[in-house]
Amino acid sequence: MLDRDNAAFIQTGVSISLAACGPDRLPSMSRGLGCRLEDGGRQVSVFLRRSQSLELIGNILCNGRVANVFSLPSSNRTLQLKGTDARITPFVPDDLSVIERHVADFIVEVLPLGMCEAVVRAILAYRPDDLVTVTYSPSAVFSQTPGPKAGERLG
Repeated sequence: MLDRDNAAFIQTGVSISLAACGPDRLPSMSRGLGCRLEDGGRQVSVFLRRSQSLELIGNILCNGRVANVFSLPSSNRTLQLKGTDARITPFVPDDLSVIERHVADFIVEVLPLGMCEAVVRAILAYRPDDLVTVTYSPSAVFSQTPGPKAGERLG
């Protein structure tokens, strides 16, 4: 579903948001702390803080449907993935290096835009025992970069 360019893009210093709706169709959203591709890129795993994602986790457990947005602040390039088979799994400590790399890359991305490193680190702070993984298979990919092609389905 993801081509090589988009697969590489979502693993850079992008802002990551994961959202889901409950039975009432009201959305919930949480900031992702990094992602990892699995099964040759056919699955995406996003790392979240459980304590800040309780409603989102509940909605995912209810229906498995997610929308995942990856946006690069310096260019506004934005990609949205959707999935219908999301599941919650325990966080694997081996993935701490993925989160550490993502935070470092995101800081490099936003410092030239005037963000203070201490503020970014505070926003992305986490405790390893509070992390959870959401894994899903992208079933649709959309460009959401502002402009005439925003909302265009890719692939």
